[in-house]
This record gives sequence, C-alpha cells and structure tokens, in this order.
Amino acid sequence: MPESSRRRTSDDTDRNLFWVTDLRGDYGFYIQTAKAFDDTKWTINLKGISVLKRNSDEGSGELFLVLTNKDDWQIFKILCADLIAEALRYADDEKMIGAVETRLKRWQRLLRQDVHREMTVEVQMGLFSELLCLRDIIAPKISIERAVSAWVAPDFDKQDFLMDSSVVEVKSYRASKGSTVSISSVQQLSSDKEFLFLIAYGLTESANGLSAADIADSIKDLLKTQSDDVIDLFENKLAQYGYIPELIKEPLIKFIADKRRAYAVTDEFPKIDPKNIHSQIISVKYLIDLSRCAEFEIALNTVNF
Repeated sequence: MPESSRRRTSDDTDRNLFWVTDLRGDYGFYIQTAKAFDDTKWTINLKGISVLKRNSDEGSGELFLVLTNKDDWQIFKILCADLIAEALRYADDEKMIGAVETRLKRWQRLLRQDVHREMTVEVQMGLFSELLCLRDIIAPKISIERAVSAWVAPDFDKQDFLMDSSVVEVKSYRASKGSTVSISSVQQLSSDKEFLFLIAYGLTESANGLSAADIADSIKDLLKTQSDDVIDLFENKLAQYGYIPELIKEPLIKFIADKRRAYAVTDEFPKIDPKNIHSQIISVKYLIDLSRCAEFEIALNTVNF
C-alpha cells in the first residue's frame, strides 16, 4: 500500500474496518463508527503501537492503531486479526468498540511480556502440570474461579497455589528418568500455612497426549460461565508464565501424565529448612528422589484446601 492510503480488511463485510498507511508509510488499522464517540479519552498504552481515538468533522468515530516499528509487523498483524474477529461479532458499533477496547487491554498486558521468550520443554512441563492440578485437583474442591485466583506461580510466589489454610507446590519430571524433582529455592517447601502439599506428575512426551494449550483451553471452557474478570485474570497469568498463544509459532509438546502422586510436606519430609541454614547462604537448589518418600505419600482425595 502506498503512503496515506486505506483499504477494507475484507470485501466480505460492510463494517468499516480498514488497513491503512500514514504519511510515512507506517502500517495501521482503522475502525470507523457511524456515530461519534461519547468519550474519546484513551488510557491504553501499547508497546510499539501508537493509538488515536477521535471524532471526525463528519460526525463519525475513528480509532487508529499505527505500528511504530516495522520489525514487529508479525505481532501487529496477529493483534489486528484478533481485533477484526472480535469486531465482526457485533452489529452494534458501541458494543463493538467496547469489545475491541477490552481486547486491547489484554494485548496491553501481553505486549509487556518478553514476546521472544522461548517456551522450553521444562517450561511446558511445568505449565502443563500446574494447569492439570488446577483443573483436576484444586478446582473440583474449591471451584474453578477460586482455583484460578489461588494459582500464584505466574506471580513468582514461593509456591504454585496459595489457599486459606494450605499451599501446594507442583512438580513434574520425565517418567522415563525416575521420580526425581528439582527444588529451586529454600522457601519452596516451607510455609506458615497449616498444610503444605507436594503434587508430582510423571510425564511422557506422546503424540497421543495433550499439550499445555489443550489444558488451558479446557479451563477457559469451564470459565465461560464466570465473569470476564476471572477470564482476563487467567489469560493474564498464562501470559506471565510465558504462554501467549497468539505469538507461539510452533505447536506445543504433547504429554501423557503417567504418574500423579501427592505428598504431605511435614517437618520430617526430606527438605532443607530455611531456619537451619546460615544467613550467608542466599540461594539453594537441590533434588529429591520421590521414590524414597513413600512414607509421606497420601491419597490425592485427602489433600485439604
């Protein structure tokens, strides 16, 4: 497209959705409404994208998004495709703009993340296991809404789930290599809560399994009856974890959970107690062989939240 031009995003719709270029030839997306906006204030800041919301002299509303760095054109294209799909769901302009602005708030959060960060096998195993625990173990006992709120791993808390009287640390390991799990900090198996549980998943890569994306989608289905705030909270936590489906180019790895075990982390559980190490030690990482922890294993249905 030449500078300062526009064309409809699709010939199959009469909605005023356009691809545009500005005077410098920068790529943009433009939405025009039949009536002027009641409010042209704009509080959303998008990394690498300038936004303009205004009313035209002809009495229509205009929303412009212009990409300021052409190197990010792929991300911008995905964002705009998402906005177009959302806009086409609404025949009413006011509802359409409201929905588009809600989507842009989500993108504002997504673009704050490191969009080039790779989801390694280890990261995918961790996310897969935590989402399984959220959906299959915690949600059935305290509700899906409270389970999402209790999932604090993306906030870099000490453990993965924090409830009123208990905390849960989730670990995963390759089932073919034995049940050894890595403890990444001295606080991970320590808590002031009444109960601390370790739930471990033995995983095997398999084309017949499920991916973290599949589990995330199944949780979103469960959240459809909840408020938009809960859905946004879940999607935001996924993004903080590094899972941004709109920006992932390769399919995620599929796993089968061969083993699923729970352990009561008591004072006798094999762990490093932060109260018993020198203050000069500021970082601790160690391995636990769960095959030697049978005396601490408990039935999953006895885990209290």
